[in-house]
Amino acid sequence: MLLSSPITFPCGLTLKNRVIRAAAFAGGDLGTVSSTLEECARGGVGMVTLAYTSVSEDGRTFAEQILLTPDGAPGNLCSIARGVHAHECKLSIQLTHAGGFAERKLLPPDVPSPLAPSSLFDLAALGWPREATEADMDRIAHDFAAAAALAVGPGEADAVELHLGHGYLLSQWLSPLTNKRRDAHGGTATNRVRFPLRCAQAVRAAIGPTKALVVKLNTADGCDGGVSARDVEATVTALCSVPGLVDAFVPSAGFVNKNGFYMLRGRVPRRAMARALGRSSCLKGTALTLLGRWLVPELPFEKTFLLEGAKDVMRRVSELKEKAGAVAPLVFPVGGFVSAEDVEEALKQGFAGVQMARALIREPDIVQRWEKEFTESGGKYTGDSPCSHCNLCVVSALQGVGASPRCVERPCKKEGDVW
Repeated sequence: MLLSSPITFPCGLTLKNRVIRAAAFAGGDLGTVSSTLEECARGGVGMVTLAYTSVSEDGRTFAEQILLTPDGAPGNLCSIARGVHAHECKLSIQLTHAGGFAERKLLPPDVPSPLAPSSLFDLAALGWPREATEADMDRIAHDFAAAAALAVGPGEADAVELHLGHGYLLSQWLSPLTNKRRDAHGGTATNRVRFPLRCAQAVRAAIGPTKALVVKLNTADGCDGGVSARDVEATVTALCSVPGLVDAFVPSAGFVNKNGFYMLRGRVPRRAMARALGRSSCLKGTALTLLGRWLVPELPFEKTFLLEGAKDVMRRVSELKEKAGAVAPLVFPVGGFVSAEDVEEALKQGFAGVQMARALIREPDIVQRWEKEFTESGGKYTGDSPCSHCNLCVVSALQGVGASPRCVERPCKKEGDVW
């Protein structure tokens, strides 16, 4: 099986196979999060991703979110890396900042409101963020670098994933929907990418040349006025223009506070989500109850539903490689990979590997199962993921139970399970 073959990033990091456990909304008790990721490592994936760490105190959306600041990082952060490394698996830590929809109740006393590229009304947050100043930008770029240093230093991570997608701060910068600035950081796609590029360069300087820098970015925002194909091309071009900057791209899609399930698909458990959000923010719970069908529209699940956008990114990376003759970043598609056959087909098309989340939440050892079935069946692809895409795992993460998402469909607990 191609998916069982190793892959080496431009920086030299080698994964034992082509499957990465995608970031999936982690927070709260570090021991539970560590056990969840270690379960996937034990199940055979090449790298796991610690999701949704905030690089700044004013960038959080919930109180239990892992904070990666010099004063806020967990003292036992390295426990995750040591747990997954014991299974010959690598660790990536995702770096985010919520930007304009950060939770107002969690802002430091000296911060009046969340910051964003532009001060535009945010329906999901029911408020206006403030427009970021040059001083804000200096501080945020520094925060991303400091968080990255913590991730690969005390955190002992092998890679960091810089989040330029899903409507978080750097995605807000890239999207014409949320960036209406009239200075050097707004207007054209080339201008809008300047600050995210600066943050990527700061992160690279912080982690050094031998750790992997993975960039997750949107190929579509899932709503009118969002990024276009030309915007995405400009972003990829800018990030590839700096030799040795990016090791891999993960093309994704969706804006969490405008079309939150665009990157998930399947059933939207709105009532359960509203109850879960209401525990930490009455305002957000009420907003989802009243405006749920507009804020979180439902889209049917389809296999590999984001693959076409990922192909566009891979084509652009290949074009740039031909022109520059340099080592090109790898591309890992995400979204709807639930069968070994689809993973193998993506690899045959030139992708380096795939990211998977819900299939691994449902069945953490699916990679080992695929490999075993492939061998025992004489080379046939069998056994799609049993995940029904009910998305109740999202609700479990929103409930603040100290956790990563957990699957409500998992069979009775067996030895080694964490639920």
